[in-house]
Amino acid sequence: MSLKLSKRSDIPEFKALDLLRSVNERAIQGEDIKRLEAGQPCFGAPAPALEYAKQLIDENPIQGYTEAMGLLPLRERISGYYKNLYNCDVDPKNIAITIGASGAFLLGFLAVFNVGDKVAIAAPGYPAYRNIFKALGVEVIEIETTEATNYQPYASTLETLDTDIDGLLICSPSNPTGTIIPDDELKKIVDWCKQKNVRLIADELYQRVTYGTTAQTVLKYTKDALVMNSFSKYFALTGWRLGWMVMPEDVTPRVKALTESMFVSPPTLSQHVAYKTFEHMDVLDGYVEKYKRNLEILQTELPKAGFTNLSNTQGAFYLYADIHHLTNDSETFCKRMIDEAGVACTPGTDFDLTRGAGTMRISFAGHEEQIIEACNRLKDWKK
Repeated sequence: MSLKLSKRSDIPEFKALDLLRSVNERAIQGEDIKRLEAGQPCFGAPAPALEYAKQLIDENPIQGYTEAMGLLPLRERISGYYKNLYNCDVDPKNIAITIGASGAFLLGFLAVFNVGDKVAIAAPGYPAYRNIFKALGVEVIEIETTEATNYQPYASTLETLDTDIDGLLICSPSNPTGTIIPDDELKKIVDWCKQKNVRLIADELYQRVTYGTTAQTVLKYTKDALVMNSFSKYFALTGWRLGWMVMPEDVTPRVKALTESMFVSPPTLSQHVAYKTFEHMDVLDGYVEKYKRNLEILQTELPKAGFTNLSNTQGAFYLYADIHHLTNDSETFCKRMIDEAGVACTPGTDFDLTRGAGTMRISFAGHEEQIIEACNRLKDWKK
């Protein structure tokens, strides 16, 4: 007789992270693989922020707990960020600093949804949404998006839902497609949620990583939404594991109580480094310019390698490629790409359960020379 295991933990592996582990192992063994699979910046925190961290360690190596919702000065800086960039007033007390955006998802979902609730997400979309919801007993309603709506769930798409929903999760710019919900369409989605009494969750992790098209915050139109963000993407603090959530006032005490018992507090040193990065956004904007150059290279060179159907990337650092003309098994295709071409991309099966076998995600958050070499290898590869 085996001991009990929970059904809630019976969720699929996150294939993108499994691939990351596999490529890491091969790289350690000396294989030369050009990496377009990982959704993380190749750049680190601005140098002054790292020097500040060293100074703090020297002064106080213990770095004890902060308050559960995070350092108030950091929350005040985030409040100022919304005011300066979007002219949105956000009370620092309604901001929670979290252990990565993943911590924000967990706390936010627990605070506003019950077991058995239904939440709609877009497909293709970030697979962790689906897996976290399943672990929490929340039913996921997937909305199949297409090129016609820029792989986003427009209000007209929502009108076609054949079931009532309790929540809607949107991501703009999107992982994995890099597409942005236009400002007027975002307003329509907010109005639809208000009319239908649907809780809106906005993943705005890539909001500052855009290429000529502004990604608007949903806070411009509503204070009822939960807004998630991260220091891992634009702020380039991936391994420091820090994010934040903006929430309505009635949600705040619930999140405070949850995080006190689940996490105690966010990482202290990470919070100090995050605080300092706000003083060096010129450096971070420089990173975005480098991603833009990488995108331009891929948009020019990938079609020459046979990857002709690419998403209309406007933000984040991803291209989503339809490769149905090359394969109906993207996992095997991507494995062959690593083995034969020395280039790693992520199969679409993580992001879309029904159509992902004919798609893949290409990340361009690396150095330009890596992007160029990857394109050259793919052009030479006999598929």
